[in-house]
Amino acid sequence: MKKFLNNAFAFLQKIGKSLMLPVAILPAAGILLGVGSANFAIFPDIINELMKNAGGAVFANLALLFAVGVALGLSKNDGVSGLSAVVGYVVMIATLGVMAKVHGVEPKQIMGIDSIDTGVFGGIIVGALAAWLFNKYYRISMPSYLGFFAGKRFVPIATSFAAIILGVVLSYIWPPVQGAIDAFSHFAAEENTALAVTIYGFVERMLLPFGLHHIWNVPFFFELGSYTTADGEVVHGVINRFFAGDYQAGILAGGFIFKMFGLPAAALAIYHTAKPENRAKIGSIMASGALTSFLTGITEPLEFAFMFVAPLLYFFHAILVSLAFLSVYLLDVRMGYSFSHGLIDYLLFYAIDIKPWMILIIGPIFAAIYYFVFRYAILLFNLKTPGREEDIADVGEAINASADAMAQQLVLAFGGKSNIKNIDACITRLRIEVKDIKKANQEKLKALGAAGVVVVGDNMQAIFGTRSENLMTDMQEYMRHAGNEAELTEQDQPSEFSYLKKAGKSKLLDPNAPQKVAQWLTELGSIDNVSEVEVCAQTRLRVKVKDANMINKKALETLGVEAVLPIDDHLIHLLTGLNADQYATEMSAQITK
Repeated sequence: MKKFLNNAFAFLQKIGKSLMLPVAILPAAGILLGVGSANFAIFPDIINELMKNAGGAVFANLALLFAVGVALGLSKNDGVSGLSAVVGYVVMIATLGVMAKVHGVEPKQIMGIDSIDTGVFGGIIVGALAAWLFNKYYRISMPSYLGFFAGKRFVPIATSFAAIILGVVLSYIWPPVQGAIDAFSHFAAEENTALAVTIYGFVERMLLPFGLHHIWNVPFFFELGSYTTADGEVVHGVINRFFAGDYQAGILAGGFIFKMFGLPAAALAIYHTAKPENRAKIGSIMASGALTSFLTGITEPLEFAFMFVAPLLYFFHAILVSLAFLSVYLLDVRMGYSFSHGLIDYLLFYAIDIKPWMILIIGPIFAAIYYFVFRYAILLFNLKTPGREEDIADVGEAINASADAMAQQLVLAFGGKSNIKNIDACITRLRIEVKDIKKANQEKLKALGAAGVVVVGDNMQAIFGTRSENLMTDMQEYMRHAGNEAELTEQDQPSEFSYLKKAGKSKLLDPNAPQKVAQWLTELGSIDNVSEVEVCAQTRLRVKVKDANMINKKALETLGVEAVLPIDDHLIHLLTGLNADQYATEMSAQITK
């Protein structure tokens, strides 16, 4: 049962992450649609219409975008799975159109095809189907006369046939599901919206530590309620409806309260309750997180600073969030947003929001509440928030690693290259699936700058903020060419990278280094062909050469070089092991004689 739950959680994490790709498009589309719909006098009518239609085109095809995004997210960004998702989606909606006649359901035109509208959920399902087929069949073999269709070419074909079956199945399953969604939409949008937004705010925050809040957001953002535009198009979801002109749909405006005012005030409370000797260090961390939350609405850097060290405080925070959503709704404030509830969105859509000025009144009130709740709770329960613990290395005080070495240190912190099964990332966190969780070093991850680490089963999330995507790319690039240095233990780490307290073991020098290096130089095309050498990543030599064609790769590998890695026309890496610094010194001496 535990294994099943861990696997289910891992799958939901991947789904949640994959949703970020299509969601990332919404800010640009929202700005275009929002500004175009506002009909600003400074723009000619043709420009307003152009922006409105350009943004509307994105929102009108969200289901297709979600299909592609989920397929890519579940198949390591392989383009064939994205193509398969497109094929699968159009086949599915065409199949649903045929089945609509069988069930006597009135069809709706989707991309020019009469179909049953399954919304973004249909896109997510077909995207997951395309990814599953890709992962299962991308290396399939065929008889020689069908060889052209082997491998990845088989996947779109398989997806199209599977989508027919999916369409038939959904034609039976979706109508009752749609009925349940409509009933919830009616309850949330018309009968008891106040209760709905209160529950939304609390649950959304409580799911955030696990990275599952994206899934919770989908029905609210893209399915809740309905609105018929002037052109007769019916749109669903608070975001879609707001930008289509239904400004009463902006019922989630409470996010502006806690992101722009509440959390920055909480950061101030954490700073004031820190030990005096730690306040300078904590102040910079809290100020950075507060500014990020205020400007962009990205809250993880702040929330993960206290979420795990003081979970009771996070629970109070979730309650305050739900009250913020409720208060703003009851005061008839209706506001839209394209990405998150930060100052940027506040200013962009101020002209089309309803009572946006109320945020500037309610916000400071909630800031005061946040400050006193956090300060009182921290002192009353003696919570070990940042700056109050004995060792504050776990609040994001990064080890002084260069950009080139950071990827290696992250790989080692997750237990080494051989321990990593999958690397992924969303907006604010690295998502890593490992083979053995015991090999991972959570304290080192925090020392490298992670605001927090979430572990469920064999899945880890390290919160590095908005640089997580770049860190993921750096790790993937590093692991493509990584050698033995990607398996170093902490004892083998140089002091500036090791998380241990100066407990490293001494290293034996190679007595044959001069002879080895002389032989290597010969196979590198002679001393004259080598212009520069330096140690890189503890186990490599970074060698600049004048003519790479003069290098004898096979000979070097027989002379003790573990691997020869070409970087560009004049740069190579020699993987030489833990004595790389000794070899670099010796080679530098020989080429400068």
